[in-house]
Amino acid sequence: MGKLGFGELELSILQTVQKLGRTTVRDVYRSLGSPGSYTTIMTVMSRMADKGELTRKKEGKKYMYWIAEHNQARCKTILKRIQDKLFGGKSTAMVSYLLENDLEISDEELAQIEQMIQKRKLEQSDG
Repeated sequence: MGKLGFGELELSILQTVQKLGRTTVRDVYRSLGSPGSYTTIMTVMSRMADKGELTRKKEGKKYMYWIAEHNQARCKTILKRIQDKLFGGKSTAMVSYLLENDLEISDEELAQIEQMIQKRKLEQSDG
């Protein structure tokens, strides 16, 4: 993995911590494939803990990190952060971008998307 911008790095770290559960900076660094220096990952994770996105607790000589309790629902999907950051929170803008820029989308995938839309419409009309 090449170097990531700060926003991308935060999202990658959140996704990795979500996947690993309670984890260390070293484990995140290794899992990310070393995008930049170890100290960069450590600094970003520390700042994320300061902002309340991660929880941090010292255990022996190292810190353990995990997704902050109040942040669990928000981190359930990293896509929501991307949607907010890149598409102003608008689902239509995100879906439009994906449909217009993914030249590899198959007819089968389009049919699945249509089924999801129909299912969602039914759920909304029932509720």
